[in-house]
Amino acid sequence: MAQPSEVSNSGTDRGIFSGTYADAVWTMAAFVVLLLVLGSVAWKPMLKILKNREERIKQQLDTADITRKQAELMFDDYKQQGLQIVEKATEKARQLEKTAIDKGGQEIIAMKRKAQGDIEYLQLAASQQLWEQAGNMLLTISSEILGRAVTHEDNQRLIYEAIKRLEQEQSGKQL
Repeated sequence: MAQPSEVSNSGTDRGIFSGTYADAVWTMAAFVVLLLVLGSVAWKPMLKILKNREERIKQQLDTADITRKQAELMFDDYKQQGLQIVEKATEKARQLEKTAIDKGGQEIIAMKRKAQGDIEYLQLAASQQLWEQAGNMLLTISSEILGRAVTHEDNQRLIYEAIKRLEQEQSGKQL
């Protein structure tokens, strides 16, 4: 039977670190060459792609930040415009309300003046009618007392004289 040292020294069972110094140097040289080739062919383009992607992401973030700031400014502007519109509408409503109140007040004053004028006119008309009736009654009584007929012209003259005397007495009492 073979001993364990004999089996491990056979050519078919070699390990990773078994070999000559020259194999190790050639392996290291192949690894360095592989690194140089991969570094120039694969690593640099991959780094360039990653760098470009990083820059593009930064630009997108900057653009998004600028857009956000612009949106905030626009929102503030629209908010101010909305407040101004509300203030203008409120002010206009107040002005319309004041105008309506003033117009209503003026209409009331005009109606009051018209009513006062109508009252004064009706008082004057009633007063004149009363004086005419009083004059007619006086003429009737006087013609009965005097026993003579009074002509229509005499009647009118006496009525107007009586009305003027009574108006003068009334105006004297009012002062």
